[in-house]
Amino acid sequence: MADGLRLSLATMRAVFPSAPDTIINAFVEKQGVLTAVGLNQTRQRLAYCFANLHAETGGFTIKNLTEDINYRAARMAQVWPNRFANAAAVQEKYGTEPGWQLKAFDDIYGNRMGNRPGTSDGSRYIGRGGPQVTGRDGYAEIGKRIGMDLVSDPDLACNHALQPDIAAAFWEWKGLNKYADAGNFLGCVKAWNGGTNGLSERQAQ
Repeated sequence: MADGLRLSLATMRAVFPSAPDTIINAFVEKQGVLTAVGLNQTRQRLAYCFANLHAETGGFTIKNLTEDINYRAARMAQVWPNRFANAAAVQEKYGTEPGWQLKAFDDIYGNRMGNRPGTSDGSRYIGRGGPQVTGRDGYAEIGKRIGMDLVSDPDLACNHALQPDIAAAFWEWKGLNKYADAGNFLGCVKAWNGGTNGLSERQAQ
């Protein structure tokens, strides 16, 4: 496989203007991991990937590259309207004591994505890293592909130096080259996160 398109510091900074230098430098220095999965073979593949990474993490600016689960009840009802009619329904189910969000995520994310029912997997394996890897199965799969035990240490997914590896592993795992090559951005987004959350932002990016 050819080396692919070369990413310069200037290009990466233009795409992710507020990202930490450590992440920008990692992408420039570790382009081989992108080449290995064909991610940097075309501008469109890179564009699709970077648009989604940007939308998932605010351009690599969210705190600790980790999903913020400190929801208000109203926000939780808004994000999961099929589960909760309103904020009162959220509060009725999980209460209002400090840490109620952990119980909520253990329930909402529990018994799917490889999370074990009756455990804290739901709140342990929340979105992390550029792709916002979620669920015990996701951590296991990405960890296997990059040679790291992310199940035992999920915070490793937030390591700045590993962001190119994780992005490339996620891209290959989800089989996203085919969507980019077909110009199917909607299909790429659905394969990425299981739905169309933040679609307009992803398209703009």
